[in-house]
Amino acid sequence: MSVMQVTVREFTRKFPRYRRAALAGKEVRVCDRAGNGFVFRATANTPVSLADAMGDLLGSVQTGQRKKSLADYGRD
Repeated sequence: MSVMQVTVREFTRKFPRYRRAALAGKEVRVCDRAGNGFVFRATANTPVSLADAMGDLLGSVQTGQRKKSLADYGRD
């Protein structure tokens, strides 16, 4: 893995270039004025888990039962 070291200013100005470099497998290290370091690299897409998929579907399925709600709770 190749490493590139840049400043924050250069990183923001040439972001598309460093994004392509990260996608190509390079690691971009960004250093700010205070000396803090940050690492920018591409990660592999993680597959959606079954629990996440079911959570998205849960709200779209009509079961005929009302959802519990706290609407007007405590009002006379």
